[in-house]
Amino acid sequence: MTGLADRQAALVRALVASGEPPEGFDRDALETASKALLRKRSGGAGESGTLPAPMRRRLLSLLSLLGPRRS
Repeated sequence: MTGLADRQAALVRALVASGEPPEGFDRDALETASKALLRKRSGGAGESGTLPAPMRRRLLSLLSLLGPRRS
């Protein structure tokens, strides 16, 4: 992967499209986040529409590895 956009695209594919996990990411954490996102998409994540706290923390932790967002 060369740039931030490539790394973000690879992460999204791993999370929602059964893509290969990007280098440096914990496969178990990605699998957990992926399952949570797919369950949320199908409406099974809870009545409030939010991810359970442990899954939300893991997802945010994974996303923070991508670095700051640039405009």
